[in-house]
Amino acid sequence: MQSLKRTYTLPADTLQRFEQAVVPGRRSATVDELLREWLDQQRRERLRQEVIEGCQAMADVYLAIEREYHPLEEEVHRALDVQSESE
Repeated sequence: MQSLKRTYTLPADTLQRFEQAVVPGRRSATVDELLREWLDQQRRERLRQEVIEGCQAMADVYLAIEREYHPLEEEVHRALDVQSESE
């Protein structure tokens, strides 16, 4: 994988704490790992929001399907209750 060098400005205390916590040979790899985790978290959160929005958009359809099939579900439960009582 190609590596690129970039320059970013960070608060002095953040940089100092990072450099104290991470040995010199591991800093780039640690930043890479942290950025990848953050990007994955952002992607998961976007997907989560899309699923929520999709469910909200489909709520009326889900309710219509429930209304349509609820009587059948009740009929099945009654049949199972009668079957278990006769056993």
